[in-house]
Amino acid sequence: MTQDPGSEVRARSRPGGRTARVSEQVLDATVELIARHGVAAVTYDAVAQLAGSSRATVYRKWPHRDDLLRAALTRFAEVSVSVPDTGDVRSDLVELLCAIGGVLASPSGRAIINASITADDDDPIRALGLEVLRTRLAVLEARIAGAVDSGELPPTDASFLNTMLVAPVHLHVMRDRRPLTREFAERVVRTVFDGVVPRES
Repeated sequence: MTQDPGSEVRARSRPGGRTARVSEQVLDATVELIARHGVAAVTYDAVAQLAGSSRATVYRKWPHRDDLLRAALTRFAEVSVSVPDTGDVRSDLVELLCAIGGVLASPSGRAIINASITADDDDPIRALGLEVLRTRLAVLEARIAGAVDSGELPPTDASFLNTMLVAPVHLHVMRDRRPLTREFAERVVRTVFDGVVPRES
């Protein structure tokens, strides 16, 4: 059974004191409400109740609801999907794809992605979903830049590379409803890199 990244985030303890912990609980509660019932369910009262906090505490930190939504989904993207830097970019991107597959297979991840895809252009969840994708792309771009600097990769369009790597994962997990295996992730990375990295003559 795939663990919901939202529950993994909640299980982690981080330094920063009580204020930081309360903020994390509020953001986790916001993501959970979005996943369960959609953006319309995110009210200050509902978030406070689920987070075990007070409405005043939530409102004081995020007086604009859109800022609360944005902060919650951005944190969800940053915590649930990251790119390691072991010095082996292929291995690192396999880890990234496995992490993305896990998020897409989780209740929270599937619900949020589906909502952002099917939402109307003026629906806040659509813009927020795009912001989540931009967050992930920024993480990938940083790793690709490091690989270019170290000579692992030639100068590469990170946005295009992101599309080539991640699209098969989305189709595999979201459309075909199949679990993402490491072997599948390795095959995607190998196939894409064979077209990106020049072959030695």
